[in-house]
Amino acid sequence: MLFNKRGIVIITLIIWIIIIGAAVIYGPRLYNWYVEQNEIKIIRSNVESVEKEIKLLLIDKHPVYIWNDIDKIIKSLSMQNPITKEAQTKNGWSRPGDVVVYFDGIETLTIDGIGRGGEPLHLNIVIKK
Repeated sequence: MLFNKRGIVIITLIIWIIIIGAAVIYGPRLYNWYVEQNEIKIIRSNVESVEKEIKLLLIDKHPVYIWNDIDKIIKSLSMQNPITKEAQTKNGWSRPGDVVVYFDGIETLTIDGIGRGGEPLHLNIVIKK
């Protein structure tokens, strides 16, 4: 009978050690993944805000004029970069967390976001006149 109690205690301790070890090892990774997903969600929201504003302006303006004023459009939206925690005041190019607007020179504006590592998120939202 004493052997059974000792065996149960040992098995219980081993299970707790495995659970705590997994929490210590995978907890920070899970937290970083969650933070990254939240940042991507905020960047997508910022991209959608820029997209809505450009679509509203396309009714009245030609895409070339919108492209010329893209810094003013982004500044007027008062978006906060979720990675640098600063306001985005102009069209971004490679700073993590920025919204980037590309223009083909004729009639197509493409909007994307920059991820934490400086890589594009490949949202590739295309707006044509």
